[in-house]
Amino acid sequence: MTNEQIAKQIEGTQFQADLGKEFSFDGNPMSRAYWNLVVSIRDVKLFKIGLKPHRNWRLKDVKWYFGVKGSKDKILEQLEAYKELWA
Repeated sequence: MTNEQIAKQIEGTQFQADLGKEFSFDGNPMSRAYWNLVVSIRDVKLFKIGLKPHRNWRLKDVKWYFGVKGSKDKILEQLEAYKELWA
């Protein structure tokens, strides 16, 4: 996935809105969007093996937040591409 494709895909999403918001994690500033990305990758991996991360967790919410589409495998692939771009 190219940078232009990712930029077009996240346009208008909550992920894009949260990119500029920071909070303190272990005394260091961290983007709220990056935190949600890392946690969502973990959650989708759990869901992929058959575990639901918590009672109210839904894949639909991950799709909405990041602007991704497809199956759990495709979503995980797209989220990891996002992480490569921002890591």
